[in-house]
Amino acid sequence: MFTLKIENTNGDIFELTHNSPNYYVTHIEGLTPPPTAVNTSTAGVIDGTFFNSARVEQRNIVITLYINGDIEANRQQLYKIFPRKTPCTVYFKNQNRDVKIVGYVEALEGDLFVQREQIQLSIICPRPYWEALSQLYNELSKIIARFEFPFSIIEPIPFSEINDVPICTINNTGDAACGTVIDIEFMGAAETLKIIDTTDQTFFELAYSFQAADKVRINTNSGQMGVTLEREGSTTNLLNYVSKNSTWFRIKPGPNTFTFTLATGSTDDVKINFTTSLLYGGV
Repeated sequence: MFTLKIENTNGDIFELTHNSPNYYVTHIEGLTPPPTAVNTSTAGVIDGTFFNSARVEQRNIVITLYINGDIEANRQQLYKIFPRKTPCTVYFKNQNRDVKIVGYVEALEGDLFVQREQIQLSIICPRPYWEALSQLYNELSKIIARFEFPFSIIEPIPFSEINDVPICTINNTGDAACGTVIDIEFMGAAETLKIIDTTDQTFFELAYSFQAADKVRINTNSGQMGVTLEREGSTTNLLNYVSKNSTWFRIKPGPNTFTFTLATGSTDDVKINFTTSLLYGGV
């Protein structure tokens, strides 16, 4: 069993499944991983080719459905709900995954002169990965929480542990590397924050003088990358303060471990949280 819903540009959510009196979905294309474009080149008389680059192509979701009930009214209802060129969000849920993807209505077409009318809705998704509806939240801190529910106290158990250095591990159970949103709150003055991915030894550094109550957001998601500072109600772009050789973090499949340092100030006065949406190639 699966559930298919589409949210249009007006925020209206339209469910195509479990609506058999009006619409019956017979086929959906584009749920599995989209194709990859592999670029190669030839050289002289050498057999084969040389690999240059590769990228995942855009996703094309094509929904085929029968129209039931009042045929003309239900078909014209689809025209109103899914006008061409407009953005929409496709929600898909099955036993293992509950995901969404943003696309644009390419076509809504069918044959009006058949005994049982069939419509095809085509949606182009420029960013090809499905995104999990639930997000991962990880805190980068010296204190590691150990208290979980449900539990039974047979032997003494710690509520938390304190490390010598702040650390957190993000476990990406998705199919692809993804970005993350890093929210940082300063309880005291500090200078030059450096967040380190110890898994592949990359870092992201902000050479800036921070004050108590400052809030910083680092967004490493594709198409949304940026760094902003919120201080006393005003927002400042800190992109010019990103140090040379800094890396916009990609959370690779598997465990990813992070820590951070300060040039001056106490790490106890810095609170860092990661918010990550996992990506999937298919459902």
